[in-house]
Amino acid sequence: MVEQLVRTAALEAVQLFEKSQKKSNKAKVLHNAKKLMENYNRIRESMRGDGSEITDMNPNGLAKSLEEDIYLNSILKNKLRSSVTIAHIDKCLKLLEEEQLRKNAPEKYKAFKLFYIDGVTQEEIAEMLCSTDRTVRRWVSEVTDILSVYLFGSDAIILD
Repeated sequence: MVEQLVRTAALEAVQLFEKSQKKSNKAKVLHNAKKLMENYNRIRESMRGDGSEITDMNPNGLAKSLEEDIYLNSILKNKLRSSVTIAHIDKCLKLLEEEQLRKNAPEKYKAFKLFYIDGVTQEEIAEMLCSTDRTVRRWVSEVTDILSVYLFGSDAIILD
């Protein structure tokens, strides 16, 4: 009897732990989506130019030491990773915009875009869209939640 009680308690504890981990993972994914959008313009700006300042370098002629070679490779990898990230975000933003149009809610995407990409305050967006700042906050949050699924797939969903 005691053994059965311990097993039941252990099972419940594991289930509670797993549920809490799923919620924590979803929170991290949402946080990451917000961080990506908050820094979208900065990442995009860092990608401006044709990249020739780095890609045209001759590593054999420049790298006088292993440390310099590692440093140059690190910069190249970072530029490539940033480029892939921006391309992925752009694709997801397009899907998000199309979804909001299908749902007949273009104002939600517009509020999201104005807030994250154009840097307009929620109060200004509310005025532009003839809404309240609370509604704009809700729209931006809702659209960010959807974007997190586009960006991170099933990791953004809590399954019961």
